[in-house]
Amino acid sequence: MTVLELLYHNVPLDIFTLKENSTLVEQAQNLIDQCHPGATNMKVLNLTAEISEADIPYSQNNRALHGFMHGGCFFTVGDTLTSIMAFFHVENEKERTFTMDASIRYLRPVRTETVYAKARLVQKNGKLLEYVCDFFNEENKRAAQAKYKYVIAEPH
Repeated sequence: MTVLELLYHNVPLDIFTLKENSTLVEQAQNLIDQCHPGATNMKVLNLTAEISEADIPYSQNNRALHGFMHGGCFFTVGDTLTSIMAFFHVENEKERTFTMDASIRYLRPVRTETVYAKARLVQKNGKLLEYVCDFFNEENKRAAQAKYKYVIAEPH
């Protein structure tokens, strides 16, 4: 089963609208725009099992009270990219991906720039997946780095 087929199977159709005849990136963006990660204004550029990328344009929706991009925006984008990446490792339609642990380090503030996010798989041990997502400002300096751990399991 492909990742796109898994998305069709796992998404609750009573609350989400799926696009017909779309690519994985198009369908992922469609779903993101219908839930909380859509508030980040993230734009998915690439999705694979090992590396995924997105742009996060600065906007009123993703800024904090001090005017800089909200740290939760970074975290949400990284979690969204890596959770979709985990779908590449699901082996049957009964399995789901579950976040087991996550952390983030903020390194420098972003005021009004577009942030580039690049997530990568750093370790796979059976059904346990570990990812790192780096966030870069327009000067290509790291603004934050997040780490995520997922497990793939069948819910009871």
